[in-house]
Amino acid sequence: MPMDYHPTPTEVVASWIPHDARWHEAARSAAAIGVDTVRRYVCGLILDHRDGDRELTDEYDLRSIEALTEDLGAGGLAAVEWSRVRDALLLPLEAR
Repeated sequence: MPMDYHPTPTEVVASWIPHDARWHEAARSAAAIGVDTVRRYVCGLILDHRDGDRELTDEYDLRSIEALTEDLGAGGLAAVEWSRVRDALLLPLEAR
């Protein structure tokens, strides 16, 4: 079986953010407000290295963001279907 499957940018973000203990609570709060709010929050993390008003300075956090950026591939954040990310964040933890 070929192993050349690459997840879509939507799959990458929707798989990561609900399960990352550092950011999932803020991301869930953003998702409860709406799609645009969750998009702005996640883009702030990835593009601006900011968790809301707090700048990310921890080396582990920055490496995690860098790895995620690599996983997004050529489509990057522009190819993310934010409504699917929001749906993933709004699912109860038990349903995952």
